[in-house]
Amino acid sequence: MLTEMVRLSYQHRAFYCYVILSVWIFLLVAGMYKYIGGNEKSSLQGKPPSDLPIREFARHLKLDIKNRKIFKLCNSPDDIKTGAEGKIDGNLTLEGILVFIRHGDRGPLSHIRNISTVNCAADFSSSPRLDNIYQNYQSFIQNSTTYTQSAWAQFLGPFHGFPMLPSNSKECKIGELTTLGIGQLLKTGMLLRNAYFNKLNLGNTTISSKDVVAYSTRYRRTVQSAIALLYTFLENDVFQNLAKITMRESSSLAFCNADCACPVAEKYLKQYYKETGDRLKSHPAVMDLIKQTSNIVFEMPDQAQTKHPYTLRDALLTYICHGSSLPCINYETQRICVKTEHVTGLFAYTEWESRLNIKSTSRRKYGLLKAYGLLRNVVSHMVQMVSESKPKIVLFSGHDKTLEYLASALGIVSDYAILPNYASRFVIEICRANPKNENHEAHDFYFRVIINGKDVTQMIPFCRNSNHYSGSYGERNDDGDYMKKEYKLCPIEAIIRQIHDDYFLPFNATNFKDACLNH
Repeated sequence: MLTEMVRLSYQHRAFYCYVILSVWIFLLVAGMYKYIGGNEKSSLQGKPPSDLPIREFARHLKLDIKNRKIFKLCNSPDDIKTGAEGKIDGNLTLEGILVFIRHGDRGPLSHIRNISTVNCAADFSSSPRLDNIYQNYQSFIQNSTTYTQSAWAQFLGPFHGFPMLPSNSKECKIGELTTLGIGQLLKTGMLLRNAYFNKLNLGNTTISSKDVVAYSTRYRRTVQSAIALLYTFLENDVFQNLAKITMRESSSLAFCNADCACPVAEKYLKQYYKETGDRLKSHPAVMDLIKQTSNIVFEMPDQAQTKHPYTLRDALLTYICHGSSLPCINYETQRICVKTEHVTGLFAYTEWESRLNIKSTSRRKYGLLKAYGLLRNVVSHMVQMVSESKPKIVLFSGHDKTLEYLASALGIVSDYAILPNYASRFVIEICRANPKNENHEAHDFYFRVIINGKDVTQMIPFCRNSNHYSGSYGERNDDGDYMKKEYKLCPIEAIIRQIHDDYFLPFNATNFKDACLNH
């Protein structure tokens, strides 16, 4: 009897073990099926592999010490301040200025997620004066049809018919200037007026058609940026003054005129892209970050977008500069969002890489060839200012690449010369050292380059060893203490020599045509 009971006990124990083992195998198989199926689905949908739990993350990038550099890229009107512009000693007279700007804040260049929730309307409440000027500017543009039609049409020239204001102040439209962008250029025009208007004697005489020259590429955002800047720069009798100017069109963002086509330039560009691509491949974690974040940010991400850090950086600025939540994407079991650490990681990489890119020989040679036509135009206007004292101001309203090419052509190595912010300004001042001499001798004329208020003249290689002009001016620092600042001006003869004799030395050529055909 006892033996029988022991036998039954073992049978029941074996049965229980069998049941438990079966349940465990079932759960294991079900779990594996779900895991594999989930991964298949995510790969088909472009879903980034993730171990993120199903919860909401902090989706607003907040302004703090860590993120200050990122918000600086937005270039808020409050951050646009006068620097070294117009500050020269009493022994000099200002003969003219050439101003190059990147257009103001715009909508993204690609379709991004949740764009309808981003409010691109600017809030100028922190600056009542700018808010008042913006309201007046709106009224001025809206009433422009009541002005003399022929005069307004003459001013707009090839851009006649372009809308001068965003179609909807709140919407972020693809590639279009926002109200924040207009505010940035109104503020820039104000500070340039304060720095230069009286020094150029524009207030003492009636402005003529020869005093102001304005160029723009054929994009709404650059045309609108140019007009906003001119509005505050001219200020008094603005319509009468604008009516004497004709906007000129550039078919290239490089403003290269007849010196555009250059096969060798594209070769250097490919080499430069290979350098940046190889560098990115050596950082697989960053590549993975870009791919995952791009799949969330872009509505229909293509291969280029998921591999290019600067395309993603540009798209993220739309959310950041307008105080919008970072985007999310919903899957069947997860809601995945762009996190603040994704943003800071990406921007840290692009900042680090831009410092390396400055040193790239391929990038430098590409910039030299792309900027040659623009620099020829610049030197031509400089010579005109020397010989005729006109024009007083030449404005080029362009893009980030416009400023990059120009900085590269002049050999300016600086992190704010590459990847320039919205509404960045690049000013070349033409000064005369011996105003009492009635003869316009070239050796009496000098120039200075100022980028966003910083004097970078001595960064220009051909200016360092030239017969420069030394001067100084006094100003008060943020603490109210009086400080003396010294500067050096580069002789006009140095840039004329550079463009005519030395520009194509890196290509073992003497002219643009040979440099572009020399393989």
